[in-house]
Amino acid sequence: MAVPLKQKRGESNNQVPQLIKCYEVNVQHSRAATANLMQMISTDKIGMALIQEPYQYQGKITWITKGYRTFAYEEGKRRAAIIIQDNTIYALLITQLSDNDAVLLEINNERLSFYAASVYFDYN
Repeated sequence: MAVPLKQKRGESNNQVPQLIKCYEVNVQHSRAATANLMQMISTDKIGMALIQEPYQYQGKITWITKGYRTFAYEEGKRRAAIIIQDNTIYALLITQLSDNDAVLLEINNERLSFYAASVYFDYN
């Protein structure tokens, strides 16, 4: 849930807060699904994508459009990531609560402050 920051002096209460459009998807380690997601992010002006099972090659998450910021926990087999396309979004990875299966970010922009989590749950 997004919580508006403190109202600035002179702003009215009836202003519409700036929204961040988000997608959540499991690409199942597929290069084609990742490429399709990158196209959807660009076309639909998605600010942030929460991804489970991202496509990886040689231990690195790949096929992400240059200029997009990718947040994942360290190296190795990672099953959760968050991609941010919008440059007005400031994000901080919370490493104390993140691991290869879960990524937690603190998100801030001009009017919103919230936490975003991408978590992979194994069927076992």
